Amino acid sequence: QPQGAGWRFFSYHPFLMTMGFVGFMGSAAHRKKLGGYSNTKMHGIIASLGVMFSIGGLYIIYSNKEMNGKAHLTSNHSLAGIVTVTGCIMAMIPGAFVLHPDFGIDRSNKNIRFAHKWFSRSVIALGWITCFMGLQQLTNDTVTLAMYGLPLLLLAPFTLV
Repeated sequence: QPQGAGWRFFSYHPFLMTMGFVGFMGSAAHRKKLGGYSNTKMHGIIASLGVMFSIGGLYIIYSNKEMNGKAHLTSNHSLAGIVTVTGCIMAMIPGAFVLHPDFGIDRSNKNIRFAHKWFSRSVIALGWITCFMGLQQLTNDTVTLAMYGLPLLLLAPFTLV
């Protein structure tokens, strides 16, 4: 965080986005890999929480910019953020209504399952990159960037592949 800046309204934006993309969506992707009915249901619940957290983070940054009279969508980070949150919603809708293990209208369709899996993993990866890009806008401290980025690199093979 910038020198002298403590927790403030803006701070909820990176907190919610990191929790949404890394904490919840990353955990949901890993949970799905365990297989089975209950893990599939938990995957959907955890991923949906991640989407809600990311929408909350989007709301925070929108409100913060409005309160401070700043322009929206002025950086690569902000544009990537809009793409990733939109992608999360686009992955969640068919996951909930088409692939749900209890009432999904086409839950056994292998093509839809394959597309959902790889599209979602791509969105999560882009979300992680976007989170790191946001931190780069706040600090140039190599140690801080490494402490945030290296765990993501180490988790990527287990979560995203």
